[in-house]
Amino acid sequence: MSVPHVLVVEDDPSVRGLLQTLLAAEGYDVAVASDGLAGLVKASSRRPELILLDLMMPDLGGIRVLEELRGDPALSDVPVIVVTGKVEAVPGLQQVLGENSVFAKPFGVAELLARVAEVTGGPPPRPEADGAGAGSGGEGQPQ
Repeated sequence: MSVPHVLVVEDDPSVRGLLQTLLAAEGYDVAVASDGLAGLVKASSRRPELILLDLMMPDLGGIRVLEELRGDPALSDVPVIVVTGKVEAVPGLQQVLGENSVFAKPFGVAELLARVAEVTGGPPPRPEADGAGAGSGGEGQPQ
């Protein structure tokens, strides 16, 4: 089973880094772009299984990126999950992309990762997932 390739298009370095770290820790192959144009270039050069897209970015915003993706026969069927701070845009985008494919910032990490796994089929199982050394945290006792 191949590792799903996820492209994160986000101009905020802290959010971009968080998403990259979370997805890589889950076992995804992650590429990042800091603006819409770079995102389109990366998506064209290596087709992702999923794009996580911010709306408000310099140069080429997320809505324009969505339009470009939908107009490109090679990328028109790539699933997109929007992660945005523009709360007023959420209802309209949910009508276009689906209710579960639009997350307002701050977003729930578990919910976002669950949706990514649902869309991509999830990362391949890790060999060390046998429970040994899983760090259950049972050593610290409440006082």
